[in-house]
Amino acid sequence: MQPQGHADASPPRHQGEDVNGTSKSNHLQTTNWSHAAGTTPPRRHLAPGKMTSPTSPSAVPSFSPRPIHVYPMVRERSLGRDEASSRPPSIRSASSFGRPLTRLKHNSHSRRHSSYSNFSTMSETSLPWTTRDIGFNAISGVLNDPVKRSQSTTKPSKAEVPPVPRASIPKIKPSDFDSYLEHIRPVFERYQANKMTLEDEGLSPYGSSHVLVDSVEDLPVHQRPSTRNPYGHVLSSESLALVDSEESPPPDMRELPMLENVPSIFFDPDFQLENPRIFDAVCEGADIVGNTGPNPPVSTNSILQEKLSYYLDTVEVHLIREIENRSSSFFEALSNIQALHEETLDCVSQIHMIRQKMKEIQSTTCRDGLEIVRLQVRRRNLERLLDVIELVKEVRSAQPLIQVLLGQGDYFGALDLIDETRSLIDKTDMVDLKKVRALSNFTSQLDEMQKAVGIMMQHDFLGILLSDLSYHIETIDFEEARKDGVVPEMTVEADTELEERLTPNTTGLLRTDMLLSTFQDYREQLLAEIKEIVRKHYPSENDAGQNGVTRQLRSMPFDAFFRMLTDVLVALVKAIQRAAVYHQTLCRLIDHCVTDEAQQTELRKESSDIVFAAADLAHVRCAKLVGFRSEQNAQLNPTDFYRLSSKLRTFIRQCETFCGRTCFGLRGTFLSQQKAFIDHFHMERHKQESLLIENEQWMASEVPSDFQGIVDRICEGSTFADDDTHRQVQREDGDQKSTKFIVIHGVSYFVVGCSLLIIKMFEDYLRCIANLEGMTTDIMQKLIELLKMFNSRVCQVILGAGAMKSAGLKNISAKHLALASQSIGIMIALIPSLKEWVGRHMPAKQSILLGEFDRILKDYKDHQSEIHAKLVAIMNERFLVHMKAMQAIQWDQPVESEKSPNAYMETLVKETMTLHKVLNKYLPFNDLQKIMTEVFTSFATQLTREINQVSIHTEAGKERITSDVAYFIRRLSTLQGIDPPSSSVMDAAKAISISL
Repeated sequence: MQPQGHADASPPRHQGEDVNGTSKSNHLQTTNWSHAAGTTPPRRHLAPGKMTSPTSPSAVPSFSPRPIHVYPMVRERSLGRDEASSRPPSIRSASSFGRPLTRLKHNSHSRRHSSYSNFSTMSETSLPWTTRDIGFNAISGVLNDPVKRSQSTTKPSKAEVPPVPRASIPKIKPSDFDSYLEHIRPVFERYQANKMTLEDEGLSPYGSSHVLVDSVEDLPVHQRPSTRNPYGHVLSSESLALVDSEESPPPDMRELPMLENVPSIFFDPDFQLENPRIFDAVCEGADIVGNTGPNPPVSTNSILQEKLSYYLDTVEVHLIREIENRSSSFFEALSNIQALHEETLDCVSQIHMIRQKMKEIQSTTCRDGLEIVRLQVRRRNLERLLDVIELVKEVRSAQPLIQVLLGQGDYFGALDLIDETRSLIDKTDMVDLKKVRALSNFTSQLDEMQKAVGIMMQHDFLGILLSDLSYHIETIDFEEARKDGVVPEMTVEADTELEERLTPNTTGLLRTDMLLSTFQDYREQLLAEIKEIVRKHYPSENDAGQNGVTRQLRSMPFDAFFRMLTDVLVALVKAIQRAAVYHQTLCRLIDHCVTDEAQQTELRKESSDIVFAAADLAHVRCAKLVGFRSEQNAQLNPTDFYRLSSKLRTFIRQCETFCGRTCFGLRGTFLSQQKAFIDHFHMERHKQESLLIENEQWMASEVPSDFQGIVDRICEGSTFADDDTHRQVQREDGDQKSTKFIVIHGVSYFVVGCSLLIIKMFEDYLRCIANLEGMTTDIMQKLIELLKMFNSRVCQVILGAGAMKSAGLKNISAKHLALASQSIGIMIALIPSLKEWVGRHMPAKQSILLGEFDRILKDYKDHQSEIHAKLVAIMNERFLVHMKAMQAIQWDQPVESEKSPNAYMETLVKETMTLHKVLNKYLPFNDLQKIMTEVFTSFATQLTREINQVSIHTEAGKERITSDVAYFIRRLSTLQGIDPPSSSVMDAAKAISISL
């Protein structure tokens, strides 16, 4: 809506306002109004229906003065406040009670804001506030006499009012109010929170004596809270009067305009002038912007402005009444403050008087007495200071005396003096000497001197031990040790003489608390001695660096290396033995000098760890030395390796005896070399035996006497002697003659070359088990592999006829089969003895591995059975050849000699007797009888079947068959120890029927 007209007359501008009625200083100002002398001020009726415009003379009403109980108010000038910071524009007042009405100006109100409206707004928005915020709007100013008017203020004439220019009302967007809403949001939120709290407690936000109604709709329209802004709440005069009704008597009642005269739309919670409908209702349909013509009547706008001013004055009068009712409590509080101020001044004066009296007493009475007390305290302090100085002098004089005692070697005297001096410093009876600047570093100096004493005694302690160790190592007779071949057994007992020499130093080290550190230094120096012992026996370093020494060690002959290793082991054993002696001696000293059990345990453990560390380092160094020749040692002959193994095993056993623990430094290295030696040992013998079996001619060989001795020792379970004893036994056995058989458990066996070799290998493997402790399992596996190889290769060359290619045999005869059976029989006889012998050296937990011998024994027996079956199969083949010749004979034809057998039968009997002759020579009787019985049984069965199939037509033919059978039975029955063939063949021949 845009304004279309101007007012005919405008009120005069006040000082500080521009044409539009706004203040240049952005502060609200009010004008003081008063009656002129000798004149009666114009009055206004407060009824809206009787308002007239002051612009025309006819508009001035005639009325009588108000009753005497009505107090006209004089408006005082209020302190300027910024409209934007004091209250929203929507609740600013437009006029004051008792001031002439003005017309509306363009885009603003023409009349100044009421001071009472300012006060109410400020009390709502600026709490807490001070007199600076209120300015001249104090409560006392409200009670000023309104009759007294300023003489300088005159009513403006009609001609002085400038015309109102045409207003241009801009369009207002909702976003234009964002800054205003942001400004009042904290106050409004606080107001809403307080209101909700009071309502929850059942109290009225206007006072404790008010009771909240059930709902907002139950209140009158003008008393409902505004939802437009937090300043929209209107307090009635009744609600304000209830607060002070009990404190002061009610003032004289005055005639006040009724709030009901104000339209209810102004009290509507949704009252917003930007709403066109509400704006039109407030303006009562008046054309204030000139929509009906270019110049709307000024009277219409003046009447509307008078009505609005009347409504504002009505509300302000009620607010003044409420303030007036509460003025008594304000002045009462002010009087209380003044009384408190007077009492405070009185108290300050009394305090001043008390201080003056205290100063007089201090200057006249107390000063002399306090001076005496101060002097007595000073005397006592000086006496204590003198004592402390004497004590400091005594302490400082102890340092050169300690140096003198150390120079004389009196370690215990120096320690005693250090302890006495430290005890003086630690005394706290008079003063803490540690805080004395002259002795600030003296405690650390005493500690250094005590440490120096401990170091000297430590040096003596270590010198005694290491010199004793060097003496015993230097006195070793290495030549004698090499001749003996073994390291002599040594005992470990405490050295009494050494104990007496170490006792003073041990006591001193305990006093300096350096015995444990001395043990640690002793440990380091002992380990250094162990390294030096090994290094001294290394070959000279002709080549540069460690690689040259390594090459020399690898290229050394075994005898030279063994001599060097023996010297190293002898020296190391002696050093570890002396370390064990020192351990026993130190344990006795600990028991004698140390009283604390925990410290005894710690020192004993440290001493024991020193012996173990020395033994472990010796093992590591020896392992490194032996490891340089790992490849050479693996290829040693068994005798040399057994010497090396025995030497190292003895060294390990003695070291572990001295230190009481198991050492793994050398065990692991030597175990790996033993495995490498066994692998090389087995590989060579496996290759040698395999090659011999392939080239074997399968001829019976003579058995040297030493081989019989090997078999006897295996069967008897005797332990194989060492190398020297073994050579002596061989010489004794060599004096005996060789035999054709080898006897095992009373059974004689023919042997071939490969059988003799494997028997010799059995001795090597068993001697290896006896000399290499802990390697029984590995050697047993290698022995099983050797037996399996022998069994498979014999099967290949005999049953598989491989000897015809590898050895150049024309065929595999019964003799070859018989000798192969004898070789297998030797293995079958020796395997149980081998199992028993190995079992005696096998750990109990690994005895289950001996079952491998049982499985290989079964394989050998199966192999021998196959050889025997092969002999029977050969005779069956020959029998089938002869049966074909028999089938070709014409039995009914006459022959020249009836007494001689046919050729097929004569040849069959001859071959059978030849087989018996060969087997009888090479096989045991039981095997011979078994094989021949199977052959005879097979012959009888097949011959009977053939006879039954022959067709005979003459008696001569039947006689010829009967003659052959009789020859067969008669000749084979002559074989010694063999049952004759079955008579079923003769029965079959006699039962032949002659067919016609």
